[in-house]
Amino acid sequence: MLSDNSGISLRVYENETQDKGRNIVRIDPDVMHNLNISDGDFINVIGSENGTTIICLSIHPSDKSKDKKMIRIDSKTRNLIGTTVGDTVTIKKSIAPESSNISTRAKTLDDSDVVSKPIIMTGSCINFDRERPKIMDFLRSLEKAVHLDNNYCRCYSSGKKTLGWDFFEISVDSRLMRRLVEIHPEINKQESASLEERFVLWLHAKFKKSKLNYYLKVNEIPYESVGGFRLNPMDFRDVEDMENMR
Repeated sequence: MLSDNSGISLRVYENETQDKGRNIVRIDPDVMHNLNISDGDFINVIGSENGTTIICLSIHPSDKSKDKKMIRIDSKTRNLIGTTVGDTVTIKKSIAPESSNISTRAKTLDDSDVVSKPIIMTGSCINFDRERPKIMDFLRSLEKAVHLDNNYCRCYSSGKKTLGWDFFEISVDSRLMRRLVEIHPEINKQESASLEERFVLWLHAKFKKSKLNYYLKVNEIPYESVGGFRLNPMDFRDVEDMENMR
């Protein structure tokens, strides 16, 4: 397989069922190596009618295809670039993710009109001043993995100390969380009701895997402000009550 200034040509395959609606493409790890990209990087995919910039992941471990010259693309993206299964597309490493042709989902996460709503989580450690640089280095690596700058995470002391333990808080912009969910579907496999809680469980496991165990838990989840009123599920009138009031 040869790569030059014109990119790499790959044959289009259908996306895997688990990737439906995720706005990603998958290619062979060897092709990713040729392009000098990693999971979560953007690539340009050029079809017969159009091109787009989209997040690229390596083929799923369960993928049984032996064709290294293939790319798995969902129907929405195929329609956008004007191609069908069996056609050939050209891919290139994307230098500027901000391209006007960026995939709709990825672009939405960067739009300036998306309101920043941080998720606050608490943690504990011994000697916060020593541990904070390690925490920030780890958080910066998450930002870098999804092509965001260094302004999406904060880590600061809560001012509490108990039996030698320092308590601190981590603030993560919800836009970073949503971007990470795009390339780490295992986040949604965590056992918890809300996405934010699943994300914190995943983050705690990632910290622990790096031998950084801070006992994270959700402290504050951003909720959308709404107008009007909410019904109390324990005190409301049903159809029979309304009939009796006539």
